[in-house]
Amino acid sequence: MVAPRLIEIRQPRHNDVIGKAFVIAGFGTGFEAVVLWKVLDNAGHTLGSGNIHGAGSMGVIHDFGNVVTLGNTPARGAHVTLQVFGDDPSGIHPPGPDLNLVRVTLFTALAGFKLYEVKSGDNLTKIAAQQGQNTTATDIFDANRDTIVNPNLIFPGQIFRVPLLS
Repeated sequence: MVAPRLIEIRQPRHNDVIGKAFVIAGFGTGFEAVVLWKVLDNAGHTLGSGNIHGAGSMGVIHDFGNVVTLGNTPARGAHVTLQVFGDDPSGIHPPGPDLNLVRVTLFTALAGFKLYEVKSGDNLTKIAAQQGQNTTATDIFDANRDTIVNPNLIFPGQIFRVPLLS
């Protein structure tokens, strides 16, 4: 029998686009009502970490939602992993119990994004120029790796996130 998960992340979801500040939301229980988070680059280096206050305590599960902010590491279309987990004071099972791993794309200069439906004759460069803000075709590709297999092959009707960068 598998033990029930005591921490579950609802936001961000896999393949979401995040900025330097973003919301981590879910439900869970943690030591002294605290859940921990960490963002790792593809090499496993920590880009940011901290605590999420307001989770349940003593086995009681509560909803939580906190804005977290990464340090000053610049990233543009970086595919990173968000870890959210409980505290492991023993250090035996790092990072901690109920580990959630969420793959997201980080643009530290993200001001937001638009949703754009591809039309006949579009390409990523044209979409970036017409719909983006300091956006390149590579930015659109990176923000949509879950739906774009080949950046030179897109189809009418596809919906893309177009990052707006400050």
